[in-house]
Amino acid sequence: MCRKLISSLYDNPNMSHVVKQDICDVEGCDKVAERSFNIKKVSETSLTLKNPDARSVHLCKEHYKILKKETKDDIPDYLG
Repeated sequence: MCRKLISSLYDNPNMSHVVKQDICDVEGCDKVAERSFNIKKVSETSLTLKNPDARSVHLCKEHYKILKKETKDDIPDYLG
């Protein structure tokens, strides 16, 4: 009985899984976010955020590249 109930839940189109897409948190950008980062890392860059009080920041592909360029010298020598 339990297996039948579980399988019927998976087959029901009304019970489908909704995927939440985050939007980039950079001021003026409405693209879909690719990655998220700690606010401390992003605050070291020139990126202007919509909500500077957030704990984590979602970035689109374009702004992620900017983050990488501006923080690539922050990697300690012993890591690479």
